Amino acid sequence: MFSGYKIKNNTLYLEINFDYEFGTLKKESKNIIVQIKEYIKNNNINKLFNKIVITCGGIIIGSIIFSKPSNNINENNIKYVPNINNMIVYAHSSKTDIINKVNNSETDIINTANNIVTIDDVLENNVTNTTSTNTDIVNKEVKEVKEVIPVQNSINVHRTNGQIISIELEEYIIGVVASEMPASFNIEALKAQSVIARTYALKARESGKILTDTVSTQTYIDTNEMSNKWGSSFDTYYNKIKNAVLSTSGEYLSYDGNYIEALYHSTNNGKTESSLDVFGYYYPYLISVNSQYDKYASSYLRNINMDIDTFSSKLNIDFNNDSTLEIISYTDGNNIKEINIGGKTFTGRNVRELLSLRSADFDIEINENSVNITTRGFGHGVGMSQYGANGMANNGYNYLNILYHYYPGTTLKK
Repeated sequence: MFSGYKIKNNTLYLEINFDYEFGTLKKESKNIIVQIKEYIKNNNINKLFNKIVITCGGIIIGSIIFSKPSNNINENNIKYVPNINNMIVYAHSSKTDIINKVNNSETDIINTANNIVTIDDVLENNVTNTTSTNTDIVNKEVKEVKEVIPVQNSINVHRTNGQIISIELEEYIIGVVASEMPASFNIEALKAQSVIARTYALKARESGKILTDTVSTQTYIDTNEMSNKWGSSFDTYYNKIKNAVLSTSGEYLSYDGNYIEALYHSTNNGKTESSLDVFGYYYPYLISVNSQYDKYASSYLRNINMDIDTFSSKLNIDFNNDSTLEIISYTDGNNIKEINIGGKTFTGRNVRELLSLRSADFDIEINENSVNITTRGFGHGVGMSQYGANGMANNGYNYLNILYHYYPGTTLKK
């Protein structure tokens, strides 16, 4: 029955085989719902959907709307809505082809070619002549297309399962924010995260950098993973994050006309770090600033314990109770810059990486044959603190206040 499908913005588009439906091909005596369920199963389409849109020659002839994201079609979670006044253009179809096909067909799907509305028409706001009896539904779908699907504004993501997906920018940002920041955070903090995640993505796309779904770039999760993560809170959290992303749609941070290096981290020790101290390169907007609310975060303090042999092995030194342990210098953000351990000089960043510590602000205490380490903060400390942003938001600051505090001298653009 179906000749192909495509997925956009949590919507599954199913293209009906024109010759099958209106030609001489032998049809199966199954209802459309059964055939959709079989098609989804046979093509291993496992993504959760807000809606399934049925098209013929590109013309949208009906929609199945889910009560909540799902790929399970049953009478309890769907509503079928006939709709013949919008069109999504498939790779093999053009508007002219579809007009000719409709005019030459024996069907009464549509009376005139004037009623066809393309995605390009919708985006350019050229919808002028629709005759649907379901006007409210049509207008709702047009509005959703306008706000979620920008023209040629997609992002490629290399997923850990080996797939490379291409999705709309704002949909990608929703997945990043859902992964990178707790959905329970203040909406203003989520907006700030949305702008920074978008800035990171736009700069990566401009420079040709490959985006993954891991910490090597920005983490990203799709709606299936969000559902697993949030459970019964999915609707609440998804809509909250979607609102934060779409209310800042297209916005990014710029410095001297260029996308900034959009670095961020979870928590710090009360001050952010400068990029020079951590990464060895200087940016005037990535300097140390106060971040007073981090000290109240649940992720602020951590203690770990290891035996001296493990400690010595990881640092590749011969260390014992009588060995040297002396901090040589600190960074602008009060993290350890250099430290002498057992007669060998390390940077704080070296120690953090070698011992898998949460930050470079740490205390080391030797107790006979064990080493106790206390860390403050979580992450490299450069750029926006996520918990600091949430603290600012909870104390009345909006997302612009947050962004300009953590990235001084930058400009918000759209």
